[in-house]
Amino acid sequence: MHLEIIESFLAVAEHRSISKAAAGLYTTQPAMSQRLRRLEKSLGFALFERSRNGVSLTRQGAYFLPYAAQLVRDLTNASTVLGGPGLPSPRNFAEVADHPPKIMFGVDDWLSGTAVHAVVSGALRVCALDEFQVTSRPAATLIDLLELNRLDAGLFYSTDTDLPFHTETVGTEELVLLHPPGTTLEEISVPAVRELLARHRFVLFDNPVLTHHARITNALIDTYEITRFHVVDDFRTAQVLIGLGDCVTVLPAGVARGQQGRPAPGLPSTRLPGLLPKVDVTAGISAAGFEHGVGAGFIRSVDRALSGEMDFG
Repeated sequence: MHLEIIESFLAVAEHRSISKAAAGLYTTQPAMSQRLRRLEKSLGFALFERSRNGVSLTRQGAYFLPYAAQLVRDLTNASTVLGGPGLPSPRNFAEVADHPPKIMFGVDDWLSGTAVHAVVSGALRVCALDEFQVTSRPAATLIDLLELNRLDAGLFYSTDTDLPFHTETVGTEELVLLHPPGTTLEEISVPAVRELLARHRFVLFDNPVLTHHARITNALIDTYEITRFHVVDDFRTAQVLIGLGDCVTVLPAGVARGQQGRPAPGLPSTRLPGLLPKVDVTAGISAAGFEHGVGAGFIRSVDRALSGEMDFG
């Protein structure tokens, strides 16, 4: 998928006209139409609806647009940092881009500050401060980077037991029900949970969380017959909606406790033993990680740092 094709999609979405978008990108209308057809074919769905009044985004196109815009922005930022042709490269950018190769560690951005501390402590047992870097990314991205050998080790929530690199479970968390202040369950049972969920909208977390944990999400929807949803892409938004009394959701206990290991202010979380699945906190090491000396010692260090902090079983 070439960058110019994504830029063409964004231009057509902006101008609502293939001819105007083509003129803005100094290309022809037939060439622009061909780019759109290639993009739609590769994605497997239509991005635009054509009419005599121009073009408008389909539902799929509207969903795809912010991710396309973010992709172009991320690539532009990376090119600027790297000082591409004709681009300025201020010293602070060069300092970031030109540093010597580091041993790379990743932390799931849904994990708490305790988990970050565990990874940094583990990294310091493997190498000196100037020899490593820690990045925070969604679990699915960390898994991709580990598989691609662009990450030496990572710590992430996982429901997958068959990953193409070495993994060990270093913690297990319950999923808990996060609900508005003043709401309670009459009993811990499937009917009681189903009744509570029926009175509120269920907060769904959008890509990449939704896609990575689709198996758990689908099971919850089926078991508890959830039919009303509110989609967010940030936990803080979910907290506000739940605090206002309109929504509920289900999250790993560590997320519900917050980044500092404390409950979200005023938001009760209820354990539902036997009614909700558990999720593993997984440490992964890539083949490159083993080559760089990141091995069992790192995992033991992370395990010790997390001991007693993340086991809610």
